[in-house]
Amino acid sequence: MAAPSEQASTPTARFGLILALSAAFLFSTKPIIIKWLYEQGMTALPLMWLRLMLAMPVYIVVGYFSWKRLAVKPSLSQMTQAAGIGLLGYYLASYLDLVGLEHVSAQLERLMLYAYPTLVVVLGALFFGQPFKRSFIPALVLTYVGLLVMYGHDLTNASLLTDGSSNAVSEITTGTLLILASALSFALYILFSKKAIGALGSLLFTSVAMASASVATFIHYGVIHGIVMPDMNTERWIGTVIMAIFATVVPSFMVSEAIKRIGPAKTSVSGTIGPVMTTIMAVVFLGEPFGWMTVAGMALVMVGVSRLQK
Repeated sequence: MAAPSEQASTPTARFGLILALSAAFLFSTKPIIIKWLYEQGMTALPLMWLRLMLAMPVYIVVGYFSWKRLAVKPSLSQMTQAAGIGLLGYYLASYLDLVGLEHVSAQLERLMLYAYPTLVVVLGALFFGQPFKRSFIPALVLTYVGLLVMYGHDLTNASLLTDGSSNAVSEITTGTLLILASALSFALYILFSKKAIGALGSLLFTSVAMASASVATFIHYGVIHGIVMPDMNTERWIGTVIMAIFATVVPSFMVSEAIKRIGPAKTSVSGTIGPVMTTIMAVVFLGEPFGWMTVAGMALVMVGVSRLQK
């Protein structure tokens, strides 16, 4: 018979896993929506600004009621730390991702972001005192070989479409490096957020982090474009609203609550369904090519990341 503490923790862990998997699915729709909106003529920064403008009122309301419910209010220092962490995970990582998606396929983007647990493991061991097992080494090798295969897949397809133009190589390489930087930023967010979530609670932490990212995005947009609404039509509004609510607000709360319940490591590796769903949607809805290199790259990355759990 299990101990009472184990019985109590099992439903908590199970619900945390469900939240993490659901968030992974919703996040997997984001690159599809973004690429579709790019086809409608939108660009990275205006899209990010509109997405957060639509999402921010939700975070303000949730954050207010979460604050009211706390018996012990967090300190100004704790709130400031949460805001800074939000800049890493929801401003910098999001902006780099959106710009990177202007250059690479949705399939490569999702696989690269899915590989961020490898960065969590490495950075955690180097700077956060987390254990590093020898079994992680083959997992890391598998993951990054898989990413190289997918990178080669994008290069091959781009070269075929542009008759081997050197600009195609530059475009894919630029996008790849931008999304790798996005994954690095999000890995740091995951590592820093565990302590902050414990202090503020998942709902208040997410609200503060997203509000901080929203303010930074508003400033960035204002400096580049001024206080001017992007040119919008019905299709652009529908896509942006869907992305703001179902690919931003809802999964962001799910991720924070999952981290609270099952920890950053298990949360980060639970997104196995993400690349698969993104690949299926990219092929069906965007007409992206699918071949053996896609299968091989995706399989290597997913096996590599899943082995980090062992």
